[in-house]
Amino acid sequence: MSGRIERLYLQPVRGQAGVALAPGAAMRCQAGLGIHGDAHAHRLSPRQVLVTLDSTLRALRIAPGALLENIVISSDRADLFRPGSALVTAGGVEIRLTMFCEPCKRIAPVFADFSRLVHRRGVLGVVATGGEIRLGDAVALVGERYAPLPESAYQKFLDVVPTIPPGRVLRYSDVTLAIGVANGFVRALPGYIRRSVGLGLPLHRIVNARGELLPFIPGQAGKLLAEGVIHRGDAAAVDLAAFLWRGAA
Repeated sequence: MSGRIERLYLQPVRGQAGVALAPGAAMRCQAGLGIHGDAHAHRLSPRQVLVTLDSTLRALRIAPGALLENIVISSDRADLFRPGSALVTAGGVEIRLTMFCEPCKRIAPVFADFSRLVHRRGVLGVVATGGEIRLGDAVALVGERYAPLPESAYQKFLDVVPTIPPGRVLRYSDVTLAIGVANGFVRALPGYIRRSVGLGLPLHRIVNARGELLPFIPGQAGKLLAEGVIHRGDAAAVDLAAFLWRGAA
C-alpha cells in the first residue's frame, strides 16, 4: 500500500456539493453498481465514482470536495493514477479507473481556468469489488490492471452496443449513460447508428425515449420479433417496463 484515503464524499444529488463522511463512517460500495446512496450509482455507467489526488488539490489550491469528487487519496505512486489502473484498498475494495473526468460548467464557480484542469480534475471509475471504505484506509494504485476505455465517444459507442443482451433494449439516454457522455449527446447517436450499419452490431436493440423503433435501422422489427421483444412484425414500439436493460447484475 502506497497511499491512504484522505476524504470521502457522498453525492445524493448530481451537480451539488457532496456530503463529507465523518471519521469512522463507512462508504458502502457495491460491485458493478457504485456507491450506495450516490446519484451516480448505475450499472450501465463508467462514471460511478470520481477519485482525486490530494496533491493535485493542494497544488491548485482547491478545497477538497469542490471538484464534486467522491474520494480523495494521497499516493506515492501518482504516476499510476490514470485510466486502466485500479485503486485497491486494504479492505479489498477495488475500483477500476475508466476515464479522466474533464472540467465542466458545474465546477466553473470553483475553478474557471479549465485549461489547468485537463487530466487533473480526477479519474472516474467503476466498482469492481465491493465493500466498505473509511477515512484513513490504506490504498494502492495498481497500474495496467485493465484496458483503459477509448477516448473517442464513437469508439465507446462501438464497444457498448455489443454488450446489450439479446431480448433487451437501450434508449438513446441509456446509451449516452453507458458511454459516459453528457445527456445532450443523444443528438449525435442517430449519426453514430447510421455510420455503424453494416458492422454487424446489434443496433436493432436501440430505441428512442418512448421505446419506439427507429426508421433508419434496417430490419429492426424483424430482429426484435425474433428475440421475443415485440410480438408482431409491424409493432412500432417496445414495452420498456419489460425489456429495458439496466446493466449487468
